[in-house]
Amino acid sequence: MGRARNWTTEEVEYLQDRWGVVSLKSIALRLDRSIEAIKLKAGKLGLKDCRMNFDGITVNQLSLALDKSYNQIIRYWIPQYGFPARRKIFASSARVLVVGYDDFWKWAEQHKELINLAKMDPNLLGAEPAWAKVKRRADLMRSQKTYQAVNWTPEEDQRLVQVLGTKGMTYPEVAKLFDRSEAAVKRRLHDLGVKVRPVRLENHIKYTAEDVQILLRMAQEGYSYETIALKVGRSALGVRGKLERIGFNFKQRNLK
Repeated sequence: MGRARNWTTEEVEYLQDRWGVVSLKSIALRLDRSIEAIKLKAGKLGLKDCRMNFDGITVNQLSLALDKSYNQIIRYWIPQYGFPARRKIFASSARVLVVGYDDFWKWAEQHKELINLAKMDPNLLGAEPAWAKVKRRADLMRSQKTYQAVNWTPEEDQRLVQVLGTKGMTYPEVAKLFDRSEAAVKRRLHDLGVKVRPVRLENHIKYTAEDVQILLRMAQEGYSYETIALKVGRSALGVRGKLERIGFNFKQRNLK
């Protein structure tokens, strides 16, 4: 009987990395060893059942943690935004899409604008980075201030037109009066064909360097335009316009 060859560092690292991700047969072929030799080495390394050896979560479980509507969204993220999901072997050799906890948080930090942590329990996906706590607060504030897309009543339409007859009414004031977002007010005025618009005071008030820093910080942390507007005393539309004018780019914001 020939002497069993020693395992190299590269072979051990490959076995640990691919354990539970690809089949035992594939690992054996890749390392030119028998399946029994692979199982024996895995046991010595303390690797558990390859179907259970994974520090992460399935895409289905993740979508439920965020919100059940995220299932198809996450699958869209994979090709469009490089979401780090991969297929893993579970019971009955079924391959399921999964993502590691560390991989998820690294990706999420670069794509904060795509996720909403409001409904996800803290530390559900392992220890959370500090930025996630800030993001959750921002998302909770956004959820509490989300204006439902309910139809405008004829009475509201009539009142909206009358309110605009009041000189000096601003977008924030009109939005607050109707308990809707500024964008919703703007869309309704457009739909009604109303030419009169609320006053935009920020067109006459320059942003200070401090204002700009607040805008950038809060936008990076995931706060809504409405919340940022309250902080700097502007309208949400004005805040959005200012961020666009200074070249704020969600895709590049963390790539410093």
